[in-house]
Amino acid sequence: MFEAAIVLLYGLVAAAAMAVAMLEGWANHDGLTLHRLAGLIACLLWPLTLLLFILHGAVVRLLTRLSRSPA
Repeated sequence: MFEAAIVLLYGLVAAAAMAVAMLEGWANHDGLTLHRLAGLIACLLWPLTLLLFILHGAVVRLLTRLSRSPA
């Protein structure tokens, strides 16, 4: 369930960023240039940082829980 929420959140953030990039190009009457294509690819990749922060937090919580002594 948690993984599905992460994937959904990732997809929503990436889709919103791509929509903004496409609307910007449409408003400027630009076609699909190399820079616009690179920007769309970047929209797919940058939310990975959010995913890395979430996974880092989960690993730190797990390691903290495992390192506590039962005393």
